[in-house]
Amino acid sequence: MHATTHNAAREAAQAEPCLAQHVLQCQDHTESLRTVLRACHAVASLAAGASNPGAAVGMDGLGELLHLHSEAMEQRLDAIHTLIETIRATLARRPERGQDISLALDACDQLAILRQVQLAWQAVACMVPYAADTLTGENLAAALRLMADAMHGRAAAMDDMLDALHAALTAAPVQEGTAA
Repeated sequence: MHATTHNAAREAAQAEPCLAQHVLQCQDHTESLRTVLRACHAVASLAAGASNPGAAVGMDGLGELLHLHSEAMEQRLDAIHTLIETIRATLARRPERGQDISLALDACDQLAILRQVQLAWQAVACMVPYAADTLTGENLAAALRLMADAMHGRAAAMDDMLDALHAALTAAPVQEGTAA
């Protein structure tokens, strides 16, 4: 029985660097999502003038741009989801649950909200070409900026949680190693 406990402890200690690496990868994807969100602000600026008769980009083209951004967001959110779920599941199996699991669960919550906003973005992308007669470019731009800002805020909150999680994961093996 002692050997089983010792092996489980060794496996958990070996998993820690992997978890820390997953957190860093997750942060890379979060930064990539922020890049997409900065591009979304540029699209919002295009949208502001899209309803003008001489606009270079019409509502159909704007809808396509919004779809491309939505797909880019979705890809990044899928990658973040995979990593966070792996981290969460691994931490949930640990015999000692501390702040790590709370941070992972909070990051999952932020991700769920990011997904909802991304779905709203996609819905707007689908509606834009059909609402060209009733939608003004300024209103569309304001809605796009609001959604991009909401996602940016949630991504920043998630990144803060991931920073704290990474710090906790990288500090844990050192503490265990000094006690041995």
